[in-house]
Amino acid sequence: MKPYQVGGRDLDEQQMAAAIDDDPTKLVIAGAGTGKTTTLVGRLKHLSLKGVDPNGVLVISLTNASVDDLKRKISQEIPDFRPDVMTIHALGNRILRKRPMVGAERSELLGRIINDLVQIDRKAARALMGQVDAMRKSGASDLSYSGAPIRNRGLRTMADALFEGRIGFQYNPPSYKGQDPIPAFLEIDDGKGHRFKLYSDDPPVMAASKDAASSWEYLRSRNLEMERLNPNDLASEILRCWGNRIPDAVGAVISRCKTSMMTVHDLLKRNENDPPTTKASVEDRLYLIDRVWDLYTLECIDRKLSDYDDMVIQSAQTVRNGGDMGKMYTHVLIDEYQDVSKVLVDLVMAMRRRMHFDLFCVGDDWQSIYGFSGGDVWQMVEFGKIWEPFGKVNEHRIERTYRSPQQIVDIASKFIRKNQTQLKKDIKGVYSQGIPPIQLLPCSSDKDIPKMIANRLENLDPQEDVFVIGRTRNDIYALGNGYGQFLFSTTKESGSIEVTFRVWDDNISDWKEDRKLRYLTAHSSKGLEADNVFVIADREHGGFPSQTSDDISDLFPVRDEGIPFAEERRVFYVAITRARRRLFLVNMMDEDRYALESTGEFMSEVIRDNSMILSKSTVTCSECFGPMRVVRMGGRRFYGCCDYPSCRCTKPFYGF
Repeated sequence: MKPYQVGGRDLDEQQMAAAIDDDPTKLVIAGAGTGKTTTLVGRLKHLSLKGVDPNGVLVISLTNASVDDLKRKISQEIPDFRPDVMTIHALGNRILRKRPMVGAERSELLGRIINDLVQIDRKAARALMGQVDAMRKSGASDLSYSGAPIRNRGLRTMADALFEGRIGFQYNPPSYKGQDPIPAFLEIDDGKGHRFKLYSDDPPVMAASKDAASSWEYLRSRNLEMERLNPNDLASEILRCWGNRIPDAVGAVISRCKTSMMTVHDLLKRNENDPPTTKASVEDRLYLIDRVWDLYTLECIDRKLSDYDDMVIQSAQTVRNGGDMGKMYTHVLIDEYQDVSKVLVDLVMAMRRRMHFDLFCVGDDWQSIYGFSGGDVWQMVEFGKIWEPFGKVNEHRIERTYRSPQQIVDIASKFIRKNQTQLKKDIKGVYSQGIPPIQLLPCSSDKDIPKMIANRLENLDPQEDVFVIGRTRNDIYALGNGYGQFLFSTTKESGSIEVTFRVWDDNISDWKEDRKLRYLTAHSSKGLEADNVFVIADREHGGFPSQTSDDISDLFPVRDEGIPFAEERRVFYVAITRARRRLFLVNMMDEDRYALESTGEFMSEVIRDNSMILSKSTVTCSECFGPMRVVRMGGRRFYGCCDYPSCRCTKPFYGF
């Protein structure tokens, strides 16, 4: 194998220039699919060829999964060169030599502290209810007090009243089996002979969706003996039923404070100009977080425990105070630099002041999407200023993407370049496709989305892999309108859901399983790719940009990046750059059903800026200007109007 080959392919000119640069501080500014990991491994090959001792080389990545992937690739490419490869938290914990406390153990400790607090502190109990309300405005929007996910707002309101009144019930999701679909309903049984069902389309349920108090009036009119739980008991019961969700949410705020080097007092000051009702709610939540944080810190000290954030923060303090660092390094390489936090940079800087190592960082600021968990894109944007005290800083760019055809690169780049706070780059694809690989799937409502996606899926090569990407996990509900054509099964992987797509077989008058695909949130799709990508870019109650309040980020100050939704734009960029061959964009049409229009802010911009490309690939009915579907008839395929039989317009199918 050639010295500067990775994965059987020579490094390109830009990758090579970055890999062999021996100046002390280097930042490699990459684009989606341009080979960030390839360049990093190429750098390690260069160090190996120079005779650098691998025991003095440290590679930092941000997740256990990316660490495992790097170890595998390094082992394949340079089996005799074994540097330390670890997360920043593992490095910090090695310096601290404390017992690490992560995951379920941390959630369990926080949950116990919160439960003990809300049982004796009425203000903390009310604050927890405020935390629940904040969470239900964002990612937990479908959760009832009982922890059961209930999408229908009226049924969820009824379920909350039953839970608070200690009346037993069972939620049944809608059923699409048979000829007549059955709406979602609650089976209610108070154990005293009162049993009845409430359906999502019942008038009292519909009224409850607008007025929560009406749910209590109606349920009491059915002779149910209902007394409200006191706030302490209600808070404790919801905490129990919601599992780790509330401890994790409170822990996430504490973690965000640590990684951004802020205190609860800083957050109170940040929100002091909020409207009175918002300010009161924020102050209550921060009261709970402040009390929990204090108790949590005391217990960690007493039991010599260290969580992820303390592993980094306290190890930096140890290094600055001259403590034992465990190992000396001559070269440090950091992957995914666009998502580093202030405290990570603080630790690396403290180590560098004592070790004077060579620093090599690679990242793509256009894909910096973890601000909600402490990722700070400014650490990459201001890289030169931050590291200039250590000597000359070199910037390299790798701008040739080996993933997507040029047409997808052009649309994605044109969109993201409007962000003002970022590093300039000129991404080029290695090939173009004769048939433009981007197609709009215009829909007039969420009910159209599974139909349009299913129609294209039926005409794709079954050997090609498929992603369906949404902004949040809730966007998968759009596929649930497919009357059983899409079956879901959750996975251990956060934000990833396995989907089975089924096609109706006229020969046997039943469904047949056709192909497996994956539903991913935009965040969980980062670093992955597929032949065909469907992005639910715009829908009735979801899509991009996310307009939903984030129960964590709303508490923290936002640095002005010169354009609205700056991070949301990066999230959308990540989603649309996952496609290797074809990209299908779901968009809501305007009232005139004209296909090359959209009601969504991002999609309107994409369509406006790329009308020539999209008009060549998105088939529009020449009679009514509506969307067209692929039709199979008599052994041939063609496009037919989605308004058939009202409109019988057809067009030839040339593929996509």
